[in-house]
Order: sequence, then C-alpha cells, then structure tokens
Amino acid sequence: MFNHFISIEIKKMKISKKIIDNLKKGGVDFYLSVPCKLLANMIDILEKDKDVYYSAVPREEEGMGICAGAYLGNKFPCIMMQNTGIGNSVNAIVSLLQLYQMPVVFLISYRGTPGEPVGAQGGMAKITEDILQTLRIPILHCSSENDLEKISTFSKHAKVVESPVAILCDFNLMKDDK
Repeated sequence: MFNHFISIEIKKMKISKKIIDNLKKGGVDFYLSVPCKLLANMIDILEKDKDVYYSAVPREEEGMGICAGAYLGNKFPCIMMQNTGIGNSVNAIVSLLQLYQMPVVFLISYRGTPGEPVGAQGGMAKITEDILQTLRIPILHCSSENDLEKISTFSKHAKVVESPVAILCDFNLMKDDK
C-alpha cells in the first residue's frame, strides 16, 4: 500500500519534474514565480533544489526586472506565471527585456485552454498567443508530455536570439500533476 502511494505521488509530479529537468538542461539556473495552482509542484521542486536560485514574486512585471538583473549577473532566468501575467507585463517586456536583448524563459500555465473549469480564464486564453506573436516572442506550445522534450533546446534558443521565449503549458497537461 505504501509503495503504491509513493508511485502515485511520483507520477503526479512527473510533468513538473520533466519540465524543470529540461529547463535545467537548457541552462536555466535562476527561477522566479508568481503563484499559480498549476505551477505548485514545480515551485515545490525548486524550493528544495540547492543547485538553482528560486524565489516567489508578487507581480509579473517585478519579476521581469529581477530577471533582467539576474541576466546581468550572469544567470539564465525563467519566470513562471499564468498567461494573464503576459498582459500585465507588456511594458516591462518591450522596454527592458527586448530593448536590451535579454534572454528570459517565460514558463506559462496556459489557463483557459480546454479542460479549464474556470470560465473567467477563457478571455485571456483567446488572446495569449496573439499577444506573444505581436511582441515577436517565440512560442513553444506544450499540450502533451511528448512536447516537454523540446523545452531544453527551446530554452537555449533564447540565448541565440537574445530575446525572451515563451513556453505555454496547457491546462490539461498540468491539471493531473497536482
């Protein structure tokens, strides 16, 4: 019975562990997050990981500034947030990260995608990719576990293009990882 419980817990965190492992393989060593239920397991993993820096931030645009400082301090930053955070951060992205060509990985819980039970999340889901495309931010859309293997290469791409990149993780991919 006890072994069954452990295997269920490991299986439940399987998606989060794969995401973090692939980010680390891509060179990411500095993580910030704005609280989100779908990111909770990744936050738990990062809080226990002594090989990387992790902190929570209250607002996305504050996180963009901290990520800029981390990059200037020779770190490769990732900010984890809901897709609503992109709408909150447009000015900081354009006038700081893009202007100064700073590679930052945006790991985004894509709320409002199929399976999402909260109707209010749907409005931002409809325009998230449009906002990212308008900002000319490369997008990796992860809708299945197979997509997670692309995260490492995609993260490295941020350094090549000297720009933020966005990884969108669908609700259905993340919902059972809690």
